[in-house]
Amino acid sequence: MKLGDDMRHAVRTAATAALAIIVAGCSSNDGGDKRADANDGGGRDTTASALKFAKAYQEADNGQDWQRVCQMRTDRYRDGTIQQCVAGFHVDTAEPTPSVGAESDPPPLVRADGSTVAPRQTRTVSGPERAQLGPVKATGSKAVPPCGDHPAGMGVMVEYTYTWPDDSGVQKYVLRLVQQNGKWSVDQREEVADSDEAHGDPILDALMRS
Repeated sequence: MKLGDDMRHAVRTAATAALAIIVAGCSSNDGGDKRADANDGGGRDTTASALKFAKAYQEADNGQDWQRVCQMRTDRYRDGTIQQCVAGFHVDTAEPTPSVGAESDPPPLVRADGSTVAPRQTRTVSGPERAQLGPVKATGSKAVPPCGDHPAGMGVMVEYTYTWPDDSGVQKYVLRLVQQNGKWSVDQREEVADSDEAHGDPILDALMRS
């Protein structure tokens, strides 16, 4: 009987020691996870870099630095080499054809759910060649799912003020950023319509149009 009691005691002691080791290991892991959550370095760094990249892209676009714009796009969005992309911008802006009216009417856009977005009227070349543009701000971001040919990525809203001789306002775009070789690239850019903001999720609504 004594031998049996000793054996049971030894087993209980070993089990208690093993449990203590397991608990200590879980505590160590939990502590590490809590520190990671508190620092949140990876998440914040990714978001901060996306906001910075989106701001730089829109600044290049506003400054008509087409070489930089094309370098910051994905291969799919460039639809060719960087040189071909740059040449496309020069073709589009070399000899604009003046229109009779002061406004242009682009076709309506369609959201993924089938609802339409009323087009925002924009100036044509019959008015001043370019508006005075204010500084670019990146004002929000969120993860976005794939849509059509566009892969999943980070959606970032950018905005800036514009001033014409008789009009002024705020222009807003949403950029779809994706990672290529560890670096951000722009794969999509959509104008934010007033109805997108009224819909409650302008970043997702703008990037999920068909």
